[in-house]
Amino acid sequence: MLKVAAVAYLPIAAVLFGVLVLGINTIPQVVHDFEAATTLYYGAAVLSFLLAFPVAWVVARRMLTRREKRLLDAHAGTGR
Repeated sequence: MLKVAAVAYLPIAAVLFGVLVLGINTIPQVVHDFEAATTLYYGAAVLSFLLAFPVAWVVARRMLTRREKRLLDAHAGTGR
């Protein structure tokens, strides 16, 4: 599952960054203040990379087949 999450990580981070940038662009003050905009854009980049891992993990879990989920749950139940 980690491999699937790793593949999904960067596209999810890019989408999250795009959504955050759209949100930043709706703030009128940011359009006129370069320093405020750079701080917000850098913050959006960091936040998108941090939020992308849990989202990628959920997406990877949903992409597994029923058989893979059963095997993963059985393996987790053994305490290994």
